[in-house]
Amino acid sequence: MEEGELKALLKELGLNKYEVNAYITLIKQGPLTAGELASLSKVPQPRIYDIVRSLMSKGFVAITSERPKKVVPIDPEEVLGAMEQNYLKKVEMAKKELKAMYTPYESHREVVVVKNKTTLENYIKEAITNTKYHLSLAIPSLLVKKIATMLKTKSREATIDLFVYGTGQIPKVADKIRSREVEDPIIVIQDKNLGIYAPPEAFKSKVQTIKGYALIIRDKNLLFMLDRYFYHALWPTGNPIYKKRGKVKFPKSYIHIRSVVEDIREYNLLGKEIKIVGKFVKSRKPVELTGRIVDFFESEGKVISNITIETENGERYVIGGWNASLEDIEADLMILKG
Repeated sequence: MEEGELKALLKELGLNKYEVNAYITLIKQGPLTAGELASLSKVPQPRIYDIVRSLMSKGFVAITSERPKKVVPIDPEEVLGAMEQNYLKKVEMAKKELKAMYTPYESHREVVVVKNKTTLENYIKEAITNTKYHLSLAIPSLLVKKIATMLKTKSREATIDLFVYGTGQIPKVADKIRSREVEDPIIVIQDKNLGIYAPPEAFKSKVQTIKGYALIIRDKNLLFMLDRYFYHALWPTGNPIYKKRGKVKFPKSYIHIRSVVEDIREYNLLGKEIKIVGKFVKSRKPVELTGRIVDFFESEGKVISNITIETENGERYVIGGWNASLEDIEADLMILKG
């Protein structure tokens, strides 16, 4: 390292120009009288005592008791080690205090723009971790490999639909997997709480900046549109790769009516008991009830799906899904009890 670079570093640590010159001179020459130090370090004579006192207060030098008194440099490892510990302590204190005051910017925004690749990847990983019921992903095969372990772990407790862009071996880390070679936007939908939309080339660049930008979406209307795009425009174009087989494990939770209808048809679940948590379509009042499945319906193209349940007292309700408008109840959560 050049001496000029070293001086610049010491200035960043809080020393001024004269203090830097004086300390480096002492490191090179050893103990010096104030006069000798002023001469060799080119610190103006009237300033030398102030500079020495300042260096003493910062722990860089000491003064001998002998005559004539000399300025002695403290071992750099000792000085800088103490500064490092003090600095880290202050950083930790600042982190603690700032964290207590911090209000996340995105928590008050329905849509957040992201232009950094690492930030985008962290949002995707966070969405996987936070998924409680259902996760939908359309991502490139390269990213699947990076998050395969996370997906496999999450698939034990939530339903995952995975759409992969690319070719090659795809690990069985989701309940249903489809793929195609032609890419479309990267999409992640976590429950009904968060969506991610990014350009298909987001992870191809060698630099951190995304070409274009990604969107982190919390707006409910936009999330609904993203979900519709995923299942009605994108999902049908994929080649089925894998579907988890086996009996339904009760109780099973759903947030999408289409998933309930699919399981009713596949596993002959008519007559099974199901709990509904949601709201009445007309009044928007919250409702929670339990009944047996007596019928189900699914339109061509699966645009409309619903089930009919009958409660213990004989009342029948038609249950719809997200943004239901034709049914009696819009279900936010459905728990199939078996």
